[in-house]
Amino acid sequence: MNASRDGGSDLYEIILKLGRNIEGLENLNRLFEQHCEDDDRRHVENVELLRANNDAIGKLSAALAPLLASQALTKKRMALLASGGIGILILLSWVMESALKWAVGWLLKIKFGG
Repeated sequence: MNASRDGGSDLYEIILKLGRNIEGLENLNRLFEQHCEDDDRRHVENVELLRANNDAIGKLSAALAPLLASQALTKKRMALLASGGIGILILLSWVMESALKWAVGWLLKIKFGG
């Protein structure tokens, strides 16, 4: 009888361990399913946030387009003005150089006779 009791006891322990293992597997399956649901939910939230960001970027780009176009025009105007200014400075320096040469020549002519 002791042998059958020990055999029954071993069988009981094995059944308890199998039950615990099955329960553990069920818990793991439940956790995995919850993880998948959470991933799906986060994916949907991320897609919505990305769409909102894309819309905001589109609105910002549309708002900045006229400003950027006018700034490019301003850069062209500034380049034109700078070119004209440099031309005027060159012309003035040429006139001043000619006037200075004439004045120096006139003074030398008066002082030393010519």
